Amino acid sequence: MANKKVFMLIAVIALLGFVANYYTDHYLGGEIYEAANEGFDLVTKGFNVTVFVETVDGKTLEGELFSVSGSTIYIVKDGKRLTIGGPSATKEDIMAKHIEIEVKGNVYVYELPPITGKCSEVIEQLKVDSYSERFSGMIFVKGLTDPIEIGKLKYAVDYLTYGSIDVKQSLPDGVILTAGMVPIGMLEEYIGDKEIYLYGTLYVNSEERNLPFKLLEVKTP
Repeated sequence: MANKKVFMLIAVIALLGFVANYYTDHYLGGEIYEAANEGFDLVTKGFNVTVFVETVDGKTLEGELFSVSGSTIYIVKDGKRLTIGGPSATKEDIMAKHIEIEVKGNVYVYELPPITGKCSEVIEQLKVDSYSERFSGMIFVKGLTDPIEIGKLKYAVDYLTYGSIDVKQSLPDGVILTAGMVPIGMLEEYIGDKEIYLYGTLYVNSEERNLPFKLLEVKTP
């Protein structure tokens, strides 16, 4: 009986170890390109990807992954974009000796029906307990006609996130935008005071299904 209990305890510990590491991949030195490919695949699925880095001089940092190019990883830390390369990198901001890429939960893909109202109020309806929420689709923004305001939104999305904002059509009383994987918090930040009409797809990286919309797909790491 005692041996049976010991065996069960070992099995439980092993299982917990597997679960704890399931969403974390580790990369060393020359394997930096593997981290880039892994991270890019996860980001495009809608996951919020955290990158933990140990540099060649022993420093540590973390940031949110938003893009890769070849073996270069791009992260955002404290509102700034940084590039990460391998231990012998010359062009990147950071030379990495060790990298961990971490994601949590699943990505629940919802069909978002047409919604109209003040942007901040619409976004509030969509906010749930999650790691990230991203929107793809069409947005009509009433009163957004200033190219500078549009440019600020586009710059923030294109430069600091894995996402895109483009002008589909300019109208006398507003603008129609096409959004691709845009964090909903960024929409709230830049056009929260304006009336909008939107529809499309919402990607929610969370632990469970927590919105009442039609579920199109569930993506796992």
